[in-house]
Order: sequence, then structure tokens, then C-alpha cells
Amino acid sequence: MTKRVRPLNRQQLWIISLLLAVVFVIFILPKIVTLPLVSVANENFDTPTPVNIEALTPSEIAEKTRYRQQSQSLLALILVLRDKLLGQSIDQWAQAQYNNAMELVAEGDEQYSYGKYQQSLDSYNLAFEKLQELEKLATDTLEQSLNEGAKAIERADVEDIALVRGAVSLATAIAPEDDRVKKLNLRAINFSDVVDAISQGDIAFTQEQYQLAKDYYESALAIISDHQRTQESIGKTKIAIDNNNFVKLMSHGYSALDNSDYVVALEKFTQAQAIYDKNASTDRAQSERAIEKLKSVEQAISQLNNQRSLQAIKQQLSVATDFEKKEQWQQAQTIYQRLLDRDSSLIDVKARLLRATIRAKLDQQIVSVLNDPLKLADQSAYSNAQKTLSDAQGIKNPQAKLRAQIEQLTSLVQRARMPVEILLVSDQQTEVTVYRVAKLGAFQEMRVQLVPGRYIIAGSRKGYRDVRIELVVEGIDEIPPLQISCTERI
Repeated sequence: MTKRVRPLNRQQLWIISLLLAVVFVIFILPKIVTLPLVSVANENFDTPTPVNIEALTPSEIAEKTRYRQQSQSLLALILVLRDKLLGQSIDQWAQAQYNNAMELVAEGDEQYSYGKYQQSLDSYNLAFEKLQELEKLATDTLEQSLNEGAKAIERADVEDIALVRGAVSLATAIAPEDDRVKKLNLRAINFSDVVDAISQGDIAFTQEQYQLAKDYYESALAIISDHQRTQESIGKTKIAIDNNNFVKLMSHGYSALDNSDYVVALEKFTQAQAIYDKNASTDRAQSERAIEKLKSVEQAISQLNNQRSLQAIKQQLSVATDFEKKEQWQQAQTIYQRLLDRDSSLIDVKARLLRATIRAKLDQQIVSVLNDPLKLADQSAYSNAQKTLSDAQGIKNPQAKLRAQIEQLTSLVQRARMPVEILLVSDQQTEVTVYRVAKLGAFQEMRVQLVPGRYIIAGSRKGYRDVRIELVVEGIDEIPPLQISCTERI
């Protein structure tokens, strides 16, 4: 797989070119160039007077050579910085300051041509400082343009159209490859259409044409998807639309209530309630208004419930009575509880609920014992089963289902304490234990009496692997002899 090479960005290219220029000036240029690299034509300049090298002492020659080399090195940096600023269209934002800096370069060139290397170095230094200031100014100007452009786009007023265009133009001139500039440029495309759509949306909102306003705002958001003001306007408009829908739903609900159409009425009231439940969680002021509206919904639903209460109660009581006849007490209990949840003043229903609750609980207790008879091996469970049987036998005129349950439970309780004899066979070397019963020790044969339940019989012998048998005693079928011997050496 070929590794993809990432191209150098503008800043990296500028640094590399600067380093190459410094190397060229320090090590190569002094050998081939003796005149300044930048010259500005000036018809008032006098013809340069050659420097009489022979009249200078060796130390003066060395000093001038050092200044000359420093001037050339600094001049190379100036050239790079100059090219960078020209690439940033400095003529659009700091032409006068740039001209002043270049005049200092020209002054340094003149001094250099007369062999005044120290003075030329001073001029170049001053020019370089001014160019560096312009470089920083470019950064500041870019940030200002980006900030002003972004704010203007968010305001989206008519007078901001020209401001955005200017900011985008200036930022693009300074840093066309900057990702932020590209993003600003993308947001500025068709900005005038955004301003127009928002303006039309604001007008429609003022005229309470909320759906039309929402359409305008959404068309603006389709152009600039992250426009905060448009997003907020859409949110505000949606709330207004919800408010209108609430009024319509409540009106339809009351009309259905007048016609005794309880299903439709409840549906409309519930839909209206859902609207304000949503609005109540989004905005504090809207939440306060929602509380008042929700009270009106509660009153409407209460009125609906009162009107259909008698019919619903009669129907539900009939169903619950059928469940009682079938001894389906849990279902009857559910119906009575539902009726009381709606109207706690129903005295007859309260009495029915109490009876159904008692019978449902008794039925659950009986079924629990019948489904797991082995748990009666526990004394607490056995006592509870006896009490359950006594409660069931105390029911007057039991129906068919309860009579059958009483018969089954009576047989089970009696059998639960009837011990079953089991023959255990061992090798006289294994120590046998029946957990929660007794340690039997080593033997060849032993008969034990166990009441129905679940048991674990374990054998252990030094130097041999332990054995373990899980035994279920139900008291119904005869249990064959059990072999408990440790025969596998460790």
C-alpha cells in the first residue's frame, strides 16, 4: 500500500524558503555579490563613489566585511517577508505603512552602495521591524475580519450584506488557504438571500402567519445550516405553532365531548396536553404559560371522565362479576382497583376489591405450594402451608376450583411429614454425611428416614476424591438403594 504524502502548507513552505535564503546569503552570496540585493531607482542619487579598499586598515576591512555580510543576511529576510506581505495583498489593507518600510530599504541600499554598511544595516533593521509589524498586523486584520464577518452573518440585517462582503474579501486576500476563511466564504455565499428570507420570516411572524414564517426561516437555514439566529427563530415559531394547535385541539375535544364521543374527545385533550408538556420543558416563560394551559386540559379530562363514569363502571362491574364466577380473582381484583383509581368514592367497589384481594392472595399461596411441594421440608414453609390450608377450609360455600385445591393441599400437607426409608450402601471406608440431617460415618449399609424434600449426600475418604449425590425425596415413588463410596484415588 502506497503511503500518502501530505503536502506542505503555506507556513511550512515559507519557513523552508527563509532557511534556504539565509544559507545562500551567508555562505554563497558574499562570494559572488558585492552590491545590495534590493535597489530602488532614484534619479536624484549621485553616482556611487567606489570605496578605496587600499586606504583601509585590515581591522576596518574586517569590520566593513562583517557589516556587509550582516546587511546581506538581513536583506534576504526582508525579501522573504516582503514577498509574503505582497502575497497577502498588503496593498488592500496597509499600503502606506508598506511604502514607508520599503523607503527604508531604499535608504539602506543607498548607504550600502556608498560602503556605509553599518548605516545600511541600521536602515535594514528598521525596515525589517516595520515589516514584522505589518506581518502581525496581517494576523490581527485577519482575525478582525473573521470576527466582524461572523457577527454580521449572525445579525443578518440588510446593512450587514456589504460588511460581510468586505470582510470576506479582506480575509481572502490575506489568507485564502485558511480553513476559517474558507468557512466564512462558504457562509457568505448567497448571504443576501439569507437576509431576505429572515426579513420575510420576521414580517410573517409579526402577522401571526407562523407556518409561513417557519417556511422562510427554514429556507434561510437551508443556505446556512449553522445560523444561530435562524435556529432560534425557528424554535420560537414552532412554539407559536404549537400554541395555535393547542387551541384547535381543545376546541375539537369539547365538540366531541358534547356529542358523547369520549374516545375522540380524550384523544384531542391528550394531544393538546402533550403539546404543552413538551413546551414546558424547553423555555421557562413558556413553561409558566404551559402550567395554566395544562390546568384547563385537566379540567376537560375530568369532565369527560365524569360523563362516562357511570357507563364505564357498570360495564366493568359486569366483567369483574364474571371473573369471580370463574374464580379468576386476580383479574377481578385488577378491574376493581382500576375503578377505584378513577373514583375512590365507590363504596361497593371497595368491598368487592377487599374480597377479591383476599381470595386472589389465597389462590396465589395455594398455587405456590402445589407448584413446589418439596419446599415443605422447611418447617417455616410447612407451617405457612398449614395456615393456608386452614384459611381455605374457612371459606364458606367454596366453588369447584377451591374445593379441588383444598383436596390437593390437604394430601400434600399430610404427605410432607411422612418419612421415607432409604437404604444407603457404602464400603466401610467412606465417611458419609447427609447435609442438614446428620453425619452417618463409615458403614456398609444403613437405613435412614427422610421426609420429602431436597437433600445432598456426600462421601469423603482420605486419599480419594469426594463423592456427592443430590437426592429428591417426594414420598411418592420408592427410592432404590444409593451407593456412596469414594473409589477414585487422588
